[in-house]
Amino acid sequence: MATIKQVSELSGVSQATVSRVINGSSRVSHDKKLRVEKAIQALDYRPQSIAHSAALNRSGCIGLVIPELAGPYYGNIMSTIEETLRPLGYQLMVTAGGQNVQSEQVAVEFLLSRRVDALLIYTSYLSDDYLIELSKQKLPVVILSRSIPELHSSCIEMDDELGGKSATKHLIELGHRRIACITGPLSKPDARARLQGYRTVLEEALNSDNKCNFSD
Repeated sequence: MATIKQVSELSGVSQATVSRVINGSSRVSHDKKLRVEKAIQALDYRPQSIAHSAALNRSGCIGLVIPELAGPYYGNIMSTIEETLRPLGYQLMVTAGGQNVQSEQVAVEFLLSRRVDALLIYTSYLSDDYLIELSKQKLPVVILSRSIPELHSSCIEMDDELGGKSATKHLIELGHRRIACITGPLSKPDARARLQGYRTVLEEALNSDNKCNFSD
């Protein structure tokens, strides 16, 4: 099995530099990064976390449940998570939760059946109770874009209302006065929060009549 010392010798950089490349540090020049990556590939070097995964009964995979796979928004989330995990020796396994609670539960159960080492869940339909019960398992669970008081330390909440406010304020500052808001399904809390942010700014800055509401 290749060692970090061998990667260092083949790439012509220090072991500390190899470690920084593996951990995704930005303090490495592009040239050195390429040399290290080529050496890792040539030697089939695996970070220690992967080398020990079998002995520790770990899969080396992190599961992600996300509403859908299409579109730049979710695509950016997936690529950012993957870019963060890969230098740490983990692969990302992604499944789409779909547009209802049953599909999201199936997605979670699928990832559990694949014995992932942790779960990241971006959900619109799973209940708080379901997620609380899921978090009682030994598997680490992180909830994205959701606030659950009982799971406060495991939740990463996105301020969708602030996003709605910022977008609307920006358009007003550009001189626009007739501003529409395409919310998406209002059954989703993030869509409702963005709509509230839009309304708040519009009512403060303009004489909004709120007569027209559209939702797909």
